[in-house]
Amino acid sequence: MITVTDLKKVYYQGKREIRALDGVTLSVPANSVHGIVGQSGAGKSTLVRCLAMLDRPTSGTVEINGADLTAVHAAELRAARRRLGLVFQHANLFDARTILGNVAYPLELARVPRTEREAKAVELLGLVGLADAGPAYPAQLSGGQRQRVGIARALATDPDVLLCDEPTSALDPRTTDEILDLIASLKARVGLAVLVITHEMHVVKRICDSVTLLEDGLVVESGRLGEVVGRFGGRLSEALLALPAPDPASGRSVEVLDSVPPNDVAVVTRAERHFAVELPVVAGVVESLDGTTFRRQRVAVPDRLDVSELVGFLRAGGAGARPSDPEAVR
Repeated sequence: MITVTDLKKVYYQGKREIRALDGVTLSVPANSVHGIVGQSGAGKSTLVRCLAMLDRPTSGTVEINGADLTAVHAAELRAARRRLGLVFQHANLFDARTILGNVAYPLELARVPRTEREAKAVELLGLVGLADAGPAYPAQLSGGQRQRVGIARALATDPDVLLCDEPTSALDPRTTDEILDLIASLKARVGLAVLVITHEMHVVKRICDSVTLLEDGLVVESGRLGEVVGRFGGRLSEALLALPAPDPASGRSVEVLDSVPPNDVAVVTRAERHFAVELPVVAGVVESLDGTTFRRQRVAVPDRLDVSELVGFLRAGGAGARPSDPEAVR
């Protein structure tokens, strides 16, 4: 488990103070994946560097299973970092080493005997689906295969936490899904707490159990995936269940967010029956996230129906609802 409490990182450019991280607090239990999202400059990469102690935080704590890495002295830091596995956007393998040699490298630094480290590397290559790749060199592998090697290398020291910084942004969609599925399987098989830095909502939806939105070094939103998606109007909810912008020429419409219990009548269908109207869906998305099926849609509203009355009925039925264009309400 990794626990981050009130983490701050301040840089100085002359007399100018730059708060790259401004009180970040989050927790990632074992056997779970937590996503960190945000625009460029939000502080995502700074967060990874501080968690890995590649850059010392200005204040705050980073704990792995209760051990505070920020309190570790420099002489002990290398051993402390072995509790962390790092996976980056590019695998950064050593071209002159075989794949087996790349995976075994962290164990070599830890002075593990050669036979033991090679046996461990063979085991890990099998775990990531590259059992026969040991004698090859990085140039002989595809981008996705090299990233699998990077993941195997990150697991070499049996870490408690896996930190992944944009692990799929350089890969094609199919290979991306293969790597994400591998990470998701590892969290349970190896018992890892996984933190993934990403700008891709597909990554969050595919493997994350929880998610945090960073902006200017601050936590803007955070929570279980189902929790944040259910916050109608929230930025993460709208990013994860994105609809196209409404067409002004299409007339009045209402946006609706609801979950879909089994064998239940949809709230929009209930509204159609109640008001004896049709509410055509002009845009919609359905996603199963965190064990719940969510449906966000935009429905057209006929002229004879009061928009405010419809919104009130939908909200009373447990849905999030609002006019697509508040100026058009009557």
